[in-house]
Amino acid sequence: MTDREKAIEAVMKFLGDKTSRILLVRGYDNDAKVRVILSCLNNEFNKGIIRTSSMADISSHINRAFKKDLLPSAIKSTTNYSLGSMTVNINSYSSNTKNNPRGNEDTFTLFHPVQTVLDDSKRYENFLIDIKNNNSRKIILSTTNEWSIKDWDIENHVDEVFFYDIENDNPEIMRNLRINGAV
Repeated sequence: MTDREKAIEAVMKFLGDKTSRILLVRGYDNDAKVRVILSCLNNEFNKGIIRTSSMADISSHINRAFKKDLLPSAIKSTTNYSLGSMTVNINSYSSNTKNNPRGNEDTFTLFHPVQTVLDDSKRYENFLIDIKNNNSRKIILSTTNEWSIKDWDIENHVDEVFFYDIENDNPEIMRNLRINGAV
C-alpha cells in the first residue's frame, strides 16, 4: 500500500467514524496532504468551509496541490467557490471578518494551514475557541512547515492525529529535509 493510499484510508475512516469529530493531519508533503484531504472531503460532503491563516495564499496552496487552477488567485470571504463537486466558503481564522461561518451538521471545516497559530499563545487560545464554537460535523486541521512547529499541544484538543508519511511515495522530500537538518 502506498503512502497516499494509507492517507486516503485514514481520512476516509475518520470521515466515517461517528465518534471522532476533529482530525489533525501532519506530514511533510503539503501538496499531498491538501490533495488527499480535499479529495476525501469531496467524496463525503457537498458543502464546507475552508478557514485559512492567509487569504492571499490559500488558492495557490490548493491550485499547486492539484496542479490546476481550481480557484481564482484573489479569494473573497463573501463568495462561495466550486471545488470538485463541493461548494466551499473560504475565510480567515487569523483576522476578524464579519463572515465567520460556523458550519452545521451538513458541512466540514478544514483549517489550513494551522502552524502559524500553534506557537503564538494569544492566537492559539483564540484558535481553540474558534474550533470549539465550530458546528461542522467534521473538522480537519492541516499543517504546513511541519519542522518549524515547536509545541504540539494541539494534539490534546483533537480526536485523532494522522501523520502522512512520505518515505515511500516521495523519498526526495525526506532526503532534502534530512540534509538540511529539518528532521
